[in-house]
Amino acid sequence: MIAIRTPDQRLPIFISSTMKELAGARAAARTAIEQLRLTPVLFELGARPYPPRDLYLAYLRQSDVFIGIYGQQYGWIAPDQEISGLEDEYLNAGMMPKLVYVQSPAPDRDPRLSAMLSRIQSDGLSYRGFGTSDELGTLIADDLAVLLSERFDLGGEPREARQPTRPLPAPASRFIGREREKSIVRPYWTVSRRWWTRVSFVPRILCTDSPASPCCKSSATSRWSSWMPWGDGAAQAGARRLLRGRHHRRRAGATA
Repeated sequence: MIAIRTPDQRLPIFISSTMKELAGARAAARTAIEQLRLTPVLFELGARPYPPRDLYLAYLRQSDVFIGIYGQQYGWIAPDQEISGLEDEYLNAGMMPKLVYVQSPAPDRDPRLSAMLSRIQSDGLSYRGFGTSDELGTLIADDLAVLLSERFDLGGEPREARQPTRPLPAPASRFIGREREKSIVRPYWTVSRRWWTRVSFVPRILCTDSPASPCCKSSATSRWSSWMPWGDGAAQAGARRLLRGRHHRRRAGATA
């Protein structure tokens, strides 16, 4: 059964990094995630009455995407732990989709963080380098958009190999459902575009009926003559019938 979420339950994105060293990068990541209308999950969201490890692991378990941002520091190691909280978060992310970003240059990078990055590469992940917080924000927004697009592509086969879908319906226009009128003017459209321009312009300025019609002015006949498309008599008669029908249908709709 599909889980139906309330509108406030956006996709949670967990951000893992050292807090003080990469404060600007964390802020840029948060902004990029919020611009995509997703929910950033950060350890510093508020004070809670729980041990730090219990708190960040609980946040991590409730997230759907892991973002790791690494600079030069390996992070704090709790007295009862052998690895830092930074590496602990990565290991507990498990099979969650991961996006990893590494600050460059980093001449004083902690050897333990360098070893961790080597393990990340051995896990089959590729990471991207960034120089500034603004650059990082752009990378995260782009990569998250691609990641979410891939989540919808569940078929696992090339687009060319998929079953062809039905074509989208044609956009509505004033010619939809008017096959008879189109059959009248189609032969003359191939003769001249100038002829079509004049025909399409006439109904906007005059009635093609006789001057005695209550909807026509006394100069209707002269106007028709001045705007009558050049061509043979059959072309003129066909256009006159078409325009007369269009004009009176519009007037009938306006007075209904």
